[in-house]
Amino acid sequence: SVSPSSVNLLAGGSQQFSAAVLGSAITSVAWSVNPAVGTISSGGLYAAPAMVSSQQTVTVTATSVADTSKKATASVTVVPPVQVTVSPSTASLAPSGTQQFTAAVTGTTNTAVTWSVSPAVGTISSGGLYTAPATLNSPQTVTVTATSAADTSKTATASMTIVPSVQVTVSPSTASLAPSGTQQFTAAVTGTTNTAV
Repeated sequence: SVSPSSVNLLAGGSQQFSAAVLGSAITSVAWSVNPAVGTISSGGLYAAPAMVSSQQTVTVTATSVADTSKKATASVTVVPPVQVTVSPSTASLAPSGTQQFTAAVTGTTNTAVTWSVSPAVGTISSGGLYTAPATLNSPQTVTVTATSAADTSKTATASMTIVPSVQVTVSPSTASLAPSGTQQFTAAVTGTTNTAV
């Protein structure tokens, strides 16, 4: 018999198995795995592969050295780690613009994510649609984050740059002068850090 009879492991994990042999003074066993996903030592220590693209079920077999027709098995389910990716990874928008983000989640059947933005400039819907604010005085970079619902420690981010249109205003807008008079005008530039005119 083999103990434990079944186990779930993350990729890169390990599990010690033990075998009990009855009816013989020779209690040693030979260990094997099928399919060849991961390895098992002569002492029954199973090591899952560091990376798997999808869930794998492996059969661990202990074969009696005294009688090779006598075997016992255990089942190992190797689960890939949860991974999240966001597309596109970067984007630029004008004020009031929108950008649809999509998230791909692997390593779990629960592919749902929650969306957030930091700093809180603009909004993002539960479906990943980002809407930039209507007004902005200077360019702003926002980080869009998708967090796995299956494993909240797993996230992916995208960078959003919001670039307001450059606007210039002159004050005063009208003036009257006598001959040889002077008038000081000032210009206000918004939508850029370069305010020179």
